Amino acid sequence: MRLVSGPAALVFCLACHVQAQEAQSLKVSGFGTLGLAWNSAGDAEFLRNNSQPGGATRHPDGRIDTRLGLQLDERLSDTVQATLQVVSKYRYDRTFTPDVSWAFLGWNPHPEWRARLGRLGVELLMNADSQDVGYSYLWVRPPVEDFGLIPLTRIDGADLTAMLPLGPRATLRLKAYYGATSEKEPLDGEGTLDFRGDRLGGLIAEVQTDAWRVRLAYARFTPRRDFTSPIADLEAGLEAYAAGLSDPGLAQAAGALSFSRGTLQWFMAGLCWEEGPFQSQAMLTRLDSDRLAMPSNWAGSLSLGYRLGRVVPYGLWARVCSKQAALPDLSGLAGSGDPAAQALAQDFVLFVQSDTASQSTVAAGLRWDFRSRMDCKLQVDRVQGRNPDALWDRIQPGWNGRATVISAALDFVF
Repeated sequence: MRLVSGPAALVFCLACHVQAQEAQSLKVSGFGTLGLAWNSAGDAEFLRNNSQPGGATRHPDGRIDTRLGLQLDERLSDTVQATLQVVSKYRYDRTFTPDVSWAFLGWNPHPEWRARLGRLGVELLMNADSQDVGYSYLWVRPPVEDFGLIPLTRIDGADLTAMLPLGPRATLRLKAYYGATSEKEPLDGEGTLDFRGDRLGGLIAEVQTDAWRVRLAYARFTPRRDFTSPIADLEAGLEAYAAGLSDPGLAQAAGALSFSRGTLQWFMAGLCWEEGPFQSQAMLTRLDSDRLAMPSNWAGSLSLGYRLGRVVPYGLWARVCSKQAALPDLSGLAGSGDPAAQALAQDFVLFVQSDTASQSTVAAGLRWDFRSRMDCKLQVDRVQGRNPDALWDRIQPGWNGRATVISAALDFVF
């Protein structure tokens, strides 16, 4: 099993070198979640996000929320640090194979400036850089309507952060990042979506006071490779029939499947307020896309918790609504009289429909910090979806898109 490669190998070697120096120290920390989820719908499997190849059913499932992470931090000098983080969680290949999520060198030439180089977590959304650390947020899992459709959590690249004081009690954080993505996502039935080597860059502006945190963010994703089978087979079939029938509608349909010709953009606004016993967060995200595999959508969430000693009851509302993609003209296939052509047209329509999402969730939960650095949570989600295909797995014909999901989790950090 290969755990350390590329940027991770660089950090690991440097850390080992410096460990021999008496003046330096290695900090070891970690986190984990033991989760269990039950889904009332017998016609679909509930997913934490669409990087998972299967989800919770009517039999309690411990895969989707369970994870374990280990982090090493080494100070190489007064201004240079090295970080390595390895996380084990349920992956696209149905395993818990540990994977390097962070592996970077950080440089702080001034207290207000920081540059990092290597494998970095990306902050497309609020809490995105800590979404595997269940102890860091109220819920059992981040809202699936916000996080479930975004497969990009890290880059191999660089970022630059500036922390600028706005007064005695407010700070402005500015951040820019750019790099290559390195993740995969499963496809229904077979195959994977391969995002390795695609380009992702973004900007973040965030103001933080004692009680408030306000964030605006932008990200741009530029694919550099096309999909593998079976989407590639679908695209090739459309191109072949477009040439044979001299049908521009089919050529348009094939072009819409080509991922490398597209661009995706995210626009996000977020707000956190924590004062006294209150903890709240609101977020709104817009995805603009010209690719059928990832249609444009709006997503948002609102949560509120109230601390009563060691217990925090909370409520959560979240919604996502995809823009229905306009289907190209497939009349040439449908009217060809060729069963293979008609099957191709049907597969194309099913593929487009499977990547849209219109769903809302209302949830209530309880977090109990029963001891230092540990909590347990219980959460009940009521899900209603008009077209929730992209957020669920193994959907059976006739499912009405409604389900109740009951989840429990034990979170810890060390």
